[in-house]
Amino acid sequence: WGYEKLHKHFEKRAIDEMKHAEKLIGRILFLEGTPIVSKLGRMSIGADASKQLASDHALELGAIKAYNDAIKLAGEVSDFATREILEHILQDEDTHIDRIEELQDQIGHMTLPLFLTTQIG
Repeated sequence: WGYEKLHKHFEKRAIDEMKHAEKLIGRILFLEGTPIVSKLGRMSIGADASKQLASDHALELGAIKAYNDAIKLAGEVSDFATREILEHILQDEDTHIDRIEELQDQIGHMTLPLFLTTQIG
C-alpha cells in the first residue's frame, strides 16, 4: 500500500521474532530437547493498521508474560544460561511493546488516515 515506514516497523519486529525463535531452538537443541515448531499459534491479521497494532499489542503482552514465567522457572531450576537468553529476548519484547504503544498513541492523536500519510515513503 506504500506505507514504507510502517512496513519497516512490522518487518523489523518480524525479523526480531525470527531471531528469538532461532535462539530458543538453539537452546532447546543444546539441552538435547526437541523443539516443536509445527504447533503455531493462531495468526491474527488486522483489517487496518490500527487493528493490527491492537492485535500485536495483545500478542506482545502474552509473550512478555510467558517470558517472565519462563525466566522465573529457569531461575528456580538454576538454568542461568537459559534465563539470560530469555532476559535478552524479554528486553526486545519490552522495546516492541513500547514502539507499538507509540504508534497507537500517534494514531489516537491524529486519526488513522492522517497517521497513514506520515507512513508513506
